[in-house]
Amino acid sequence: MSSGPGTRSSKATWRRWIRHHRQPVSERSATAVVAGLQDFIEQFDERSAAAGRPTAASGGLILFYRAMPHELSLDGLAEAVGWQRFAVTRTPPDGPLTLHPAVGAVEQHRHGFPQPTADAFELQPRHISLALVPGVAFDLRGTRLGHGVGYYDRLLARLPDECPRVGVATRELVFDHLPMEAHDVAMTHLATEGGVVALDPNSG
Repeated sequence: MSSGPGTRSSKATWRRWIRHHRQPVSERSATAVVAGLQDFIEQFDERSAAAGRPTAASGGLILFYRAMPHELSLDGLAEAVGWQRFAVTRTPPDGPLTLHPAVGAVEQHRHGFPQPTADAFELQPRHISLALVPGVAFDLRGTRLGHGVGYYDRLLARLPDECPRVGVATRELVFDHLPMEAHDVAMTHLATEGGVVALDPNSG
């Protein structure tokens, strides 16, 4: 993908441009991203255990997402690591996103992906040790371009300060600079086909 609309363009312009130009996620790309995330989770668990913090295997859950048709699916990661280690969101009729175990009954979201049913056990943000975050696009400073509703930014702001926030995307959806607003929550890491890298919000 090329450089995009430009740094002075609005988020709405960027969204329209990306939706027009993006390509379907290939199986090869999805496999590479999942492999990199699996390695990162193993290393994260080792560091957490050494520091005396909960790991995903010992109580701290990994927040991830169930993909919309155009998004990179992380279901293969859950299969490899274990579904019980993950939490997912549910979009309620009103109010903020809620958090629930990834295992259990699901229903179809209006945007075409499975989400927990209304009676699913609700988790709290403090239960999340690591967040794997979807987005329309990301930049190298950690800026995330979402769908414009604000659900994820409000959720990410409620997670523990020490919780890494990993944006998940293919390389073609990573840009040098995207428009950023005061309420946007920056990613600390970025996962692409090349693996997971830490980001510097002051770069560029």
